[in-house]
Amino acid sequence: MNTAPLTLDAVRVLMDEAVRRNNFPAMWQLKSRYGITLSAAQFKDVLWQTLPQSFHVYVIPSAENKIRMALDLMTHDDASERIVSDFLQEVLKAKGYPEDVVNRLAESKMLNENAQKEAFDFFVSIGRFDYAKAMKEQYGISLNSTQLKEQLFKTYESPKKSYQLQRILNLYDKDNKSCTVILREVLKTVAMQPQDHSSKLFDRNYGNLFDNYMIFINTLLSHGVRDQAAVDAAMKKAVSTLGSQGLEWAGQLKTNYQASIDFGKLEVAMNKAVDERQFFLLELIFPLFASDDTDTANNRVLEKLASKLDPRYYYIYRMAKNACKQRLASSGCTSQKAVDTLLKKALENKDIPWASELNSKYNAYLDIRMFNYHILNQVYVIKRCKHTDPYFLDDLIASLRFVKTDNPDLPGTIEGMVERIRKMEKFPLQQNVVDMLSSFLEDIQTPLMVNN
Repeated sequence: MNTAPLTLDAVRVLMDEAVRRNNFPAMWQLKSRYGITLSAAQFKDVLWQTLPQSFHVYVIPSAENKIRMALDLMTHDDASERIVSDFLQEVLKAKGYPEDVVNRLAESKMLNENAQKEAFDFFVSIGRFDYAKAMKEQYGISLNSTQLKEQLFKTYESPKKSYQLQRILNLYDKDNKSCTVILREVLKTVAMQPQDHSSKLFDRNYGNLFDNYMIFINTLLSHGVRDQAAVDAAMKKAVSTLGSQGLEWAGQLKTNYQASIDFGKLEVAMNKAVDERQFFLLELIFPLFASDDTDTANNRVLEKLASKLDPRYYYIYRMAKNACKQRLASSGCTSQKAVDTLLKKALENKDIPWASELNSKYNAYLDIRMFNYHILNQVYVIKRCKHTDPYFLDDLIASLRFVKTDNPDLPGTIEGMVERIRKMEKFPLQQNVVDMLSSFLEDIQTPLMVNN
């Protein structure tokens, strides 16, 4: 039996009934079969029926699906498109988490300019910068300078959201000069924050705070934001951490952004590293000095390290010695006082091999008083131990090199030592010592007589 096709009026009656019952399958079937779409009034009814009191996890998928279908069923006239913008207002008033629905409406490309801006601002306010970026690309909306400043500081003050920083930087118009000014202002404010507001920044128990500071500054710098005062302040704070991470970053700031720091601050860090026995940090601190200051810094740290060459603590002595050797190998030494002090400390620790190295490589010498003390001290050891083998005189013989032979006081000093040794209580190698010193005296007197 054939049935007559439905008239348009009949189809509209069916659509009204489907809308009243909120029957989306029926609405969709009517559109598919007869090409009929929702009128503006019907479209509004359908949309408002999809709106829950609160957008929570259990209703969002259903509401979003119904809104999507409603958008597919609408008539694309001015009245219906105004309804989409009006509906956005209602969604934004709802409780819960309506961002996915707002995004669905934004993607419809039917929002008016005011609605577009409201949706964009909403996404920014809740930190959905991915949706905000999509709107920027779709509608050309961007952050103004006030929003940019607010969001940057908000992100900095929430270390766990540091990953959002780059997303925020994608939301402003690069040609907006006021935004460019704000970026420099934010960089300076964060980099140069007062010490009393950033004490935890340098506390090693709050390492994540410095990480956040470093990531924030680095991100802005890599984005092209520049301010030399801010970069220098960041380097100063990096050095103040006195840790490997901070010092390595300070080196990067110097290399990549020409950051600089005054000599005094670096010297404080250098001395603190030595006092705390973190000798390995010295190799990270030294590259931070200006090229004109490296010799001075090197000489001073060698003198500082000499204070840690304590014969009572062998482990500390060994670490400090290795740090000295590393410094000498890297930069040498232009301070006679520094190498002479190291020689003295090496002998106090009975480290004749290192003392010989300091003497031969760096022309380190003992002053005449210290030379006299050192030789007699070795003689007393030989006497007390009652050594009989001349082998035990090797260190004494080696020590004769540690004094400048052109010192005019040297002959008299040796003569005094010989006289004193002769008057000592007899010991096995006594005459060997006297003969050795007498021979040394003859060797140094011959050039002196020739020169005279």
